[in-house]
Amino acid sequence: MFNVRIGLLSYVLLVPLASYAAEVPADAVAIVNGITITQQQYDDYAKIRNGGSEVDPKILIDELIQRELLKQDAIREKLEQHPEFIKKLEETREKLLMAMAIRNHLDKNPLTDVELKMEYDKQITNAPIPNEYKVRHIQLNTEAEAQAVIKELKAGKDFTVLAKDKSSDIGSANQGGDLGWISQAMTEPEFWAAVEKLEKGKYTTAKTRFGWHVIQLQDVRAIKLPKFEAIKERIRSAMQSRQMQNYINGLLKNAKVEIPK
Repeated sequence: MFNVRIGLLSYVLLVPLASYAAEVPADAVAIVNGITITQQQYDDYAKIRNGGSEVDPKILIDELIQRELLKQDAIREKLEQHPEFIKKLEETREKLLMAMAIRNHLDKNPLTDVELKMEYDKQITNAPIPNEYKVRHIQLNTEAEAQAVIKELKAGKDFTVLAKDKSSDIGSANQGGDLGWISQAMTEPEFWAAVEKLEKGKYTTAKTRFGWHVIQLQDVRAIKLPKFEAIKERIRSAMQSRQMQNYINGLLKNAKVEIPK
């Protein structure tokens, strides 16, 4: 019974409350003080309540019964006339109207696959293809320490050995300084700027908020761009956001707006 109550409190506002009916439908799952809870109401509630997981139907019906009892008691107490209820109801109405206005606009102006592909070509295919770099580094506290490591490398000391012995970045030190393949979003700006200037096999120094780094570039390759189908829905979402903003801008352009001083 504890779980039923918790479920009730958690989901009491998830779906519209059961409505009054003059006749008992054939698909009734429960009748509470003469009010029918239908199979459709059960199905709607279960879809939101379960979140894809299985829940005992009896628990769901018990929760719906308790929700209906709460609603009936609220009506008996005339809580629908309470100022707070009226205020919340108006707030909900406004939010629903705004959401439906946007949905109505998007439904009337659907994006076609041709439009989505054109946007893909514009943003992806025709954009410069960025590189990613395979690097290793040795992190140090001072510039003097970094320069000392450079001297050792020039003298023929193995990078992997130096990284394990001297790097303060313990995670990469254990891997001989290896950072794997990195992109710009993964690194500090100063680190990235130094890497972009390097030739394969060469090394340099850079200072970031983590300290000084001796960096060696091992390889470079172009980042593989995602296929259209893989990101089509993300493109649709971005384009719909622009559609919504243009829709609102159009409403503003044709509206008479006054802001009293």
